[in-house]
Amino acid sequence: MTLLERNLSALYARHPALRELGLEQAEAGELSVVPAAAGAATALLGGAYVHSRYDPVREAQRLVAQEVEPEASAALFLGLGLGYLPEAFLALRPGRPLAVVEPDLALFRQALACRDLSSLLASPEVSWFIGQEPEAVIMGLDALPLSRLAVLRLRPLYLRRLAYFRKLELLVRSLLDRREVNLNTLRRFGRLWVRNLLDNLEEFLRAPGIFRLQGLFSEIPALVLAAGPSLEPVLQHLGLLRERLLLVAVDTSYPLCLRAGVEPDFLVTVDPQYWNSRHLDRMPVRQAILVSEPSAHPSIFRRTVPPRPALYFVSSFFPIGRFLEELTGTRGRVGAGGSVATTAWDLARLLGGRPLYLAGLDLGYPRRRTHCRGAYFEELAHGLSSRLAPAELAGFRALTEAGVFPVRSNSGGTILTDRRMVIYQWWFENQMKQHGGGLASYSLSEHGVAIAGMPYRPLDSLLELPPARQRIAEALALAREWARAAPPAAPAAERAWEAMGGLAAELLRLGGLAREALALCARARSTDAPTRSRALARLDDLDRRILEVSSRQVAGFLFQPLIQKILDGAAPAGGKEGLALSEQLYAELADSAGYQAALIDRARKRRRIQSSSSGENRS
Repeated sequence: MTLLERNLSALYARHPALRELGLEQAEAGELSVVPAAAGAATALLGGAYVHSRYDPVREAQRLVAQEVEPEASAALFLGLGLGYLPEAFLALRPGRPLAVVEPDLALFRQALACRDLSSLLASPEVSWFIGQEPEAVIMGLDALPLSRLAVLRLRPLYLRRLAYFRKLELLVRSLLDRREVNLNTLRRFGRLWVRNLLDNLEEFLRAPGIFRLQGLFSEIPALVLAAGPSLEPVLQHLGLLRERLLLVAVDTSYPLCLRAGVEPDFLVTVDPQYWNSRHLDRMPVRQAILVSEPSAHPSIFRRTVPPRPALYFVSSFFPIGRFLEELTGTRGRVGAGGSVATTAWDLARLLGGRPLYLAGLDLGYPRRRTHCRGAYFEELAHGLSSRLAPAELAGFRALTEAGVFPVRSNSGGTILTDRRMVIYQWWFENQMKQHGGGLASYSLSEHGVAIAGMPYRPLDSLLELPPARQRIAEALALAREWARAAPPAAPAAERAWEAMGGLAAELLRLGGLAREALALCARARSTDAPTRSRALARLDDLDRRILEVSSRQVAGFLFQPLIQKILDGAAPAGGKEGLALSEQLYAELADSAGYQAALIDRARKRRRIQSSSSGENRS
C-alpha cells in the first residue's frame, strides 16, 4: 500500500463524505518536496520554504508553543503544507479541536503522497475543509468552540491564495463577533425577554402563528422597508409602489410610511426594549397585520386603536416559548440575524413574495448618515440637542465610536460600515447561498453595502411592475379573517396555563437542588479528606438529579455565557478553580430558576384576577 493509499484510507474512514473530492485522480501540486537537514521532508513553493529547511518537526513544535496559548479553545490552520503544524498542535494541546483549511486539492493530495499523516487524518479532533469556498468553511466552523481561537498561517501558502484567506479571516471575525454579540445580548436582555414573554402570555396563546400564512402571497413581489438613509427616495413613490408590491415594514420605518400617506401591509416588531417600542408612539396600527415575537415589549400590543389589528406570532426564540409551543402548536420559525430587518425579509420569503426587494437596508453609513430623516432616534437626537451638544454630535459619535471601516458598495465604490453591520451582511449572504438560485432578492440601496447574491436594482424598475394590489388585498382579507377567527380560550391554551404551573414547581425544585449543591461546595473545600470525599460524592448525585429535571433547559437559558465558557474549554475543569466554577454555576442556576418561577407565578395570578373580573362583569 502506498503512502497516498494509506492516508486516504485513514481519511475516508473518519470522513467518508470527502470521497466525493476524487483525490485519487487529482493532479500533483506545485510543492517541491526535499529532505531537510535533520532528515525529515520539507517543501518549497515558488522558491520559498513552506517549512524549516533544517528541522520542520522542531520548528512546528516551537511555533505552536509560542503562538497557541494553553487556554486556546481551538485552532485554525490556514494551509496544510506537509502537516507538521497540526501534528504539533495535537501533541502539545491534546483534547483541543482543530480545523485545517486547504483550498488547493492538488497541494493536499501531494502532502498525502509524501508523508505518513494517517494519525492526523484519523484523529477525531480534526475537521477538514478541502477545496471549499470560505462561506462553506464558516458554516462548518460554527460548530467548534471558538471563544479563544488560535489562527496559524503557513505564509507561502497564505500569500499564494491571499484573497481567499483574507475573505475567510473576515468571515471568521464576523462569526466571532456574532457569537460575542449574541452572548452579550443575552447577558444584557435575557431577563427582559423572559419577563416580556410572560407578560405577553395571553396574547401569545390567543393569536395564531405565521405558519398559517405560508405561501399566501405566492409569486407577488414584496418590498421590505427598513429605515436606513436610502429609504427616503422610496417614500416619495410609496403610493405607486403599494399598487405593485406587498409592503412589509419594520417598526423603525412604519411611522415614516404613515407620514408618507401609506400604511404598509405588514408591520414587523420583535425588539424587547422599551425605547424601541417608542418608534410606534402615536402611530396607530389600523389595517396593517402585526407580526411579532412573543418577547417583544408588551406596550406594542397595548398601543393600538380599536378595532384591534390582526396579530400573528413567529415562533419564540427562547426555551419557555418553545415549551409552550409544544403544547399549543408551533407558530412558524423565521430567521433571526440580529436585526428586525432580517426577520422582516425572512417573513416576506415565507409569505411567498417573489421577487423580494429591500429598501433602506444600507448596512452602513452612506454619506456618513445613520438613519432616514424623520426616524425616531434621529428626531430624539434633535429633541435632546443643546448648544454644547447639538444633534450632529450624536451622529458623529455613532460613526467614530462604532469602529467604522470601508467595504465595497453597490455603486462600485466604498461605504463605511462597522462590525455589527457586517454580521447582518454575512447573514443575508448566507441565506442567499442556502436558497441558491431559487430565490431572487434585490437591494434598492445604490450606495449601500454590496451583499453577495443580492444585486442592486434601481427604484425605477419597480415602478414598471404590473399592478398587483387586487391580489394582495384578497390575500390580506383572508389573513385578517384567520387572525380574528382564532379562539379566545382554546383548550390548548388552558392546558398551557396548567403546564406553566407545573413548570414553575419544577423550577422551584431545580433551584432547591442547586442551593443544596452550593452548600456542599463549601464542604468540598474542606481539608479533611473524608469530608471532602463525601461532599464530592453527594455533588455527583445532585448533578444526576439536576440533569433529570426537564426544566433545566429553561433555567439554563439565562446563564448561557457561563455555559458557553465551560463548553469552549476556556474554564478550568478541576481543582480549586473547577470547584469555584461549579459554585458559580449552581448559584446562577438557583437564581435563574427562582426568577423564572416567580414570573410564572405572577403571570398566573394576574390571569386569575382577570378571569374573576371578567366573570363579575358578565354577571
